Amino acid sequence: MTHSGHWQDNNDYEALYGPPPAEEQKSRMRLVRGAFVLAFIAIVLRLLQLQIEPDTRFSEEDIRHIGRVAIHQARGDIYDRAGNLLATDQSLPTLYANPSRINDPRRKARRISQALDIDEERIYARLTRRNQAGQKLRGVRVHPWLDQNQVEALGDVEAWGRGSLWFRDEPIRFYPQGSLASHVLGFVNHEGDGAEGIEARYNSLLHVTPGVRVSRVDARRTLLASLTLEERAPEGGDSLELTLDVNIQHLLEHHLAEAVEKAEATRAMGMVMDAHTGAVLAMAGVPSYNPNQFTKTDPENRRNRVVGDMFEPGSVFKLVTAAAALEHGFVTPEMEIDCEDGSFNPYGHRIRDFYSLGVEPFWNAYAQSSNVAIIKIAAMLGPELLETWIERFGFGQRAGRDFPGEANGAFRPKEQWSRYSMGSLPMGQEIAVTVPQLARAFAVIANGGYLVEPYVVERAISRDGETSYQRQAPPPQRILSAQTVETMRYLSHLVVTEGTGRRANIKDYRAGGKTGTAQMARLDGRGYDPDRYTAVFAGFAPIRDPQLVAVIVVQEPGIRERWGGFICGPVFKEVVRDALILLNTPPDPVEQPLELAAFDDEPEEAELPRYDNSEDFLFEPLDSLELIELEEDLMTVGPRLPDLTGKTKRQARARLVSLGVKSAMQGAGWVVEQDPAPGTPLSEVRVCRLQFGSQADEPKSQDDETEPAA
Repeated sequence: MTHSGHWQDNNDYEALYGPPPAEEQKSRMRLVRGAFVLAFIAIVLRLLQLQIEPDTRFSEEDIRHIGRVAIHQARGDIYDRAGNLLATDQSLPTLYANPSRINDPRRKARRISQALDIDEERIYARLTRRNQAGQKLRGVRVHPWLDQNQVEALGDVEAWGRGSLWFRDEPIRFYPQGSLASHVLGFVNHEGDGAEGIEARYNSLLHVTPGVRVSRVDARRTLLASLTLEERAPEGGDSLELTLDVNIQHLLEHHLAEAVEKAEATRAMGMVMDAHTGAVLAMAGVPSYNPNQFTKTDPENRRNRVVGDMFEPGSVFKLVTAAAALEHGFVTPEMEIDCEDGSFNPYGHRIRDFYSLGVEPFWNAYAQSSNVAIIKIAAMLGPELLETWIERFGFGQRAGRDFPGEANGAFRPKEQWSRYSMGSLPMGQEIAVTVPQLARAFAVIANGGYLVEPYVVERAISRDGETSYQRQAPPPQRILSAQTVETMRYLSHLVVTEGTGRRANIKDYRAGGKTGTAQMARLDGRGYDPDRYTAVFAGFAPIRDPQLVAVIVVQEPGIRERWGGFICGPVFKEVVRDALILLNTPPDPVEQPLELAAFDDEPEEAELPRYDNSEDFLFEPLDSLELIELEEDLMTVGPRLPDLTGKTKRQARARLVSLGVKSAMQGAGWVVEQDPAPGTPLSEVRVCRLQFGSQADEPKSQDDETEPAA
């Protein structure tokens, strides 16, 4: 029965599907299935191949329909503190060529060369330029940034051949103020990078990284904005706000150039700074250059000498020694110092003063810039304290962070001092400084005793109006007490009213400062050159509430009157007075009669440097450098009127001021008569009348030059 049922099932299967396939049919079916499997595997492998290594024929065809263009953006602008534009980008036409469409490159190169007055071979090389595969390029930059005259000389370049030449506007750095503040700003090279000054120091903020737009193009390869595939915006291009004031900058540059001309000097440097913040309001060097034409300028003139040049400061450096001695209580303004009649040999070489001073109060010795007095004061400090205070005032290290190429100055550690050093350093020899370092030192006296950091960049503003950089001032560092500061202001003011800096005296704003005149080293480095000098004046104003510090340096003057007070004092006076007026500073006028007398039109005298220090010995301490007191009168009449015969007007005036005696002066030259007579008790002297003439022996300077007549 079971068998019968099974047979029935087979019959039913065959009735429905037919007899089982033959062996031949089974083979064909296996072949078909295998073919399908192989085809599937081939498709999968091909897809993988296309994914990993796509067919370049399709990608090249697709590329022909896709265009890419760089999105440029102007480099960041630079402004002064009032928003005046100092640097920006300007678009100028650049000549481009398509070498693949130029039929006669030699003839076209000749025409372009004649029109632009440039080398024909260089143009020809660009008109025939090829890629590595030997194919002519389709876009070559022939000559950048053409002016209007050059464009007109070329004419209609598109008519020279369809699509072979054309103009394209490209950005170039432009300085609308010309040479103004050129050493501060620097310039941008043809690659678009800052090469000097602020342009280089803050290139990362000013520079723009171009963006890109990728889009499908039409038959003329015009990008279709509606079919943009990718777009990336440019980055960078922040604007800078500087601390400079264009008006004060104009003043400084004008008067420095004038000083160079009058003094027949080779160069000059100057800096005006906010005494409290360190913000640089003006910084200039002469000779200058126009950054719009930097390629036509001697590279030496493009360098910012104000921060990069080191020089021996001369007597202007006496501020450090005087302030240190006052701070430690070693000296007071009225303390009497024997100035040895202007000649002293403490360390194996003779030191001379311009003025032959005798026993003088310290305030007058400082005002008259006595080398002898300051060396005696330094001996009280000793080498350890002197070294400490030189470093405390910031010498031997960079003054700021905004100035590329800034020098550290040159100051040797005490272990390397020679036996002459204690006779040299106190008056500004054996040390080299920069203008910012001097400005920072004098700012300590002006701002109440704090060391500030000079800077020129206040902030950076992004394209979105956000502040991307803000100057952060270092913590204030007090190095002098308020009492010492007040005393140093008093001494500094006497320099410009009674001392070597009278040409820096400002009627409307009481000023203070210090003169300096230093011999420069010989070009071969062997000692000092008797014919090359650096003249310096550094100071601040107004005395009541000092706002500005200024340093003026003129090098290698060719005139006889090469003193810091004579050459640099007037520059300080003119620049600082007008700057204070521009800043709406309340007046602080000179009122004392003797101070007003300093405005008389008298020739200026100043201190001279004196010796050639070429040997190198270890420091040897001095046995005795004593201050002395005036002998008391054995009688009860008190102090007496000294003999002023042979003194200059300034020396006589200063001596009488120290004694509290009024003076009446007549004539020019040196004192030949005085009334009352020497030895008269001061209690009986109301006015000392002095007659000046030429019979007196002429006082000699260190190099035996005569002092200019008063």
